[in-house]
Amino acid sequence: MTRRLLCLLACLAFGPGGFAAETAAPPPLPVLLAGLAHGHAGGFLRQHDPEILRIAGVWEPDDTVWAKYAKQPHLQGVPRHKHLAAAVAMPGLGAVWAFSDTRTHLEVVRAAAPRGLHVIVEKPLAVSWADAAEMAALARRHGTLVLTNYETSWYPSFDDVHRLVAPGGPLGPIRQIYAHAGHEGPVKIRVGPEFLAWLRDPVRAGGGALFDFGCYGANLATWWFGNRAPVAVSAHTSRFDAVNYPDCDDHAVIQLVYPEMQVTVIGSWHWPFARKDVAVYGESGSVVTVNDRAYSLRTGRKPAEALEAKSPRRQPHAWLAAAVRAGRDPVEDPSSLANNLIVMRILEAARRSAAEGRTIPLAEIAPAAP
Repeated sequence: MTRRLLCLLACLAFGPGGFAAETAAPPPLPVLLAGLAHGHAGGFLRQHDPEILRIAGVWEPDDTVWAKYAKQPHLQGVPRHKHLAAAVAMPGLGAVWAFSDTRTHLEVVRAAAPRGLHVIVEKPLAVSWADAAEMAALARRHGTLVLTNYETSWYPSFDDVHRLVAPGGPLGPIRQIYAHAGHEGPVKIRVGPEFLAWLRDPVRAGGGALFDFGCYGANLATWWFGNRAPVAVSAHTSRFDAVNYPDCDDHAVIQLVYPEMQVTVIGSWHWPFARKDVAVYGESGSVVTVNDRAYSLRTGRKPAEALEAKSPRRQPHAWLAAAVRAGRDPVEDPSSLANNLIVMRILEAARRSAAEGRTIPLAEIAPAAP
């Protein structure tokens, strides 16, 4: 696929009122990779298109982690820095993509924003609401972007759900959503040791499955309903495997309460298989996703119809380049700061609810100052 077409698809992904399509292919966006301890770093490098993003440098303080990736074809000749301050001082950078532990996201934004560098992090945005609020304040102060990458942001089926749940859509008023995310658990699927070391550390990750996979359903509901926050959140967490996960939850159920509907989010490290799917029920019909493209739609008394999404989403690298060049938060996108500040309020409320055994009005998690 040509660079120009990728850029066009990225622009289309923002929907009506999004970025205008570029008439000529721009040069690759120079990007610093901040950390490599996140398992998603490998996927990024496998999908990397140097015509869209140019890896200008890597910040990775751990010699062992760097040795794991140093021979990757896309990192040949790329300078590696042990100190973040030196890395963000590289001339000509356009953005920073963080593949560090979640706790380090704030450190990355603290270093990058004063230099006018945009940042995208792997989900979730932060380990706490306090960290997220400070990141937002830095972005406002320095006029930079702070974006969050989710695998599900690039699912064409979820883009179709976005259209189907809209007011006046075939499902009627939405009453129930069930969002499932997770896999057999990081130990069972044998994630890399550098990933496992922080993923099950609630200080470095924010929590266990609650933060790792509970964020997906919160992000999707916030996206599909125009960045509306729920009025209250309740959550229950479990630790089914205290041997492999002695310090964190490994299963979480989060209930998001809105005036007219409820959203049940289940994030778990104990599914028998990997899954990221949803079931949405309205007064007039339902949509149930199977995977990133397939879903079934049922309206009225008609049998369910098997469909395949045709959305042009799923171009995260071109999307980031377009977002940086537009220079504004893509507010209605699932990767936007506007969306993910609400997600962080939900996760903070969920963590508090599980700890205190009560429903938390979201008003208790104060929104960021304007």
